[in-house]
Amino acid sequence: MAYFMFRTQIINKADRSAVACAAYRSGEALYSERDGLTKKYGHRDVPPETYILAPKHAPEWVYNRERLWNEVEKVEKQHNAQLAREIIVALPTQLTNEEQTQLLLDFCKENFSDEGMVADIAIHRDKKHNPHAHIMLTMRPFNEDGTWGKKRKKVNGKSVHLTNWNDKETLLKWRKNFADRINEKFKEKGINDRVSHESYEKQGIDKVPQIRLSREAYQYEQRMKREAEKQGKPYEPVTYYGKLNQEIQRINQELKALKQQEKVVSISEYQEEKSLNETIESIRKNASLNDVEKASLLLVAKRAKSYVDFAVARRVYHDLAEGNWKKKIDSQQLKLRALKNVINKAYHVYQQEPKQVIQYGFHPGKFNEQLREKIVQLKEMEKSFENELTKYEAVLKKAELALEVQKRLTEEEFRVLYPYTEADFRIEEKYHAVQYFKDTGSVLSESDIPAYAAKKEQEIHRMPTFAEQTRNMYQSLFVLNRTIQKQSKERIEALKARDFDKAFEVSRKIEQCMLRKEKMSKELEENKAVLQTVLSEHYGRYVSITNTAALLRLHELVERGESSKDLEADLRRIHVSEQQKLERMPKPETEAQIMEYQYRQHVADGLLEAIEEAQRANDRKKYEKDSTKKRQRRRYRGQEFER
Repeated sequence: MAYFMFRTQIINKADRSAVACAAYRSGEALYSERDGLTKKYGHRDVPPETYILAPKHAPEWVYNRERLWNEVEKVEKQHNAQLAREIIVALPTQLTNEEQTQLLLDFCKENFSDEGMVADIAIHRDKKHNPHAHIMLTMRPFNEDGTWGKKRKKVNGKSVHLTNWNDKETLLKWRKNFADRINEKFKEKGINDRVSHESYEKQGIDKVPQIRLSREAYQYEQRMKREAEKQGKPYEPVTYYGKLNQEIQRINQELKALKQQEKVVSISEYQEEKSLNETIESIRKNASLNDVEKASLLLVAKRAKSYVDFAVARRVYHDLAEGNWKKKIDSQQLKLRALKNVINKAYHVYQQEPKQVIQYGFHPGKFNEQLREKIVQLKEMEKSFENELTKYEAVLKKAELALEVQKRLTEEEFRVLYPYTEADFRIEEKYHAVQYFKDTGSVLSESDIPAYAAKKEQEIHRMPTFAEQTRNMYQSLFVLNRTIQKQSKERIEALKARDFDKAFEVSRKIEQCMLRKEKMSKELEENKAVLQTVLSEHYGRYVSITNTAALLRLHELVERGESSKDLEADLRRIHVSEQQKLERMPKPETEAQIMEYQYRQHVADGLLEAIEEAQRANDRKKYEKDSTKKRQRRRYRGQEFER
């Protein structure tokens, strides 16, 4: 029986580029509008043979490969959208190149372009024994006017596909159609070979199918095979899938021998724990990595001071993306912005009232000279910042590449353990499923993977709750306000002492704090609006309280199930509790204790104001109309009246 291959995969926007995929398969240099880079993948000794087939009502620009896939990436808005379906088929070596091409084009026209898809076809004949084709298909239909159509629509409240392109039955139809066309051509030419789109099991063949090697893996295996022959050594596969195929060959030989003995043997009996362990271990030992990937992994290993796997690579990447170095970069950027603001404000004040520049640390009589000095200082800081930013971005990029490598290795390990799964697991879930096997020697059931992974993720890092985030912002704002007050006093003292350099530096710090306060205040207001909505639903009335501490403490009562559902009563109870805590606090001595005492006093005062605010709102409710109710109106002789 002749060789048959028909594989499909989805090109997803979250981790791949349709333009880059098209560039690699076609051998062309294509510009990607998404990242502003030209995608080009080296010289090919045998250039790919390319075609684009499209439905009659498709716009003319679909025949421009670069524009086609850029338009696809623009119309698919979601970060994880499906950009294209790729089908990879083996072309029968029994046919001539021209016969292979015509067979493929006829198949694509009938099954794809005539059905509304654009088919971007690339035939690769780098190896005479392995002619194959890559077919990239659009996922979204075209309207009759040539515009993009919709993928789904709502039917009885459910989202359904507008085409049958994603149906399993359609895929089976495509596979059968391609196999039938090959067999018809064989019959026409008098070739006795036949192909089948069905599995060995459905064909009644007691045999385990081997795994097709990637182009890179195949070439590497061939090179190692030639080296073994030169050295007079027996050849052993070196890549993961090469070794797996060797294991499959061994299983097939034993199956054949057992069949002769009239014994029924299941494949699962040959998937022993030892063999599975060796297969998993071989993935990382024999991983084919380029120099850049190796350097990236080495950098991550040095930063982590440990062996690198997906979890370690992810932690290092997140530490870089959100940790101290990133905070330092953000702080420097904020410092630069504050410095620019102070210089700009001083300049504009000097144009109107020269004497007023003293408040920014400038001497009115020496303003121009001092301004030039500050600008030189600003430029030096900008240069230093750019150098630090460049270094940071380079390290972050390497950490990101190392994480991508670990994702790839984890995917391979997961496929070994779950070769037939059709479930769409997240990479974190795949990692924990693999780790479970490495730790216990057992394969976790697919249904248990999500819950197990969620539990492990919670153990690794706990994210602060919405209320905790709000509380942290509120406390930070309190500290910022106190800092601004303290620095304002320092500026006054510096000006009294005619220390203009110190006054300028304090002005910059105040500006920096003000910028942070502005950003944080905006975020806090958004969080407070959410808390007000949640509490309004609980108390059955609109909670107009604006004090953050009061909203947080009320939310805490509701979450613990301790609320009396009487807003004023709950507020009084919280205020009494806070006053008791304040009274029990020891006399503050250190600066930190003084700050904590001031914060507690601030909270207690805010709670008292909240009680008064809630009481006023309650009193207004007795005598005023409820402003939250919509006014009902009726018309009478063209005029509107309130009921």
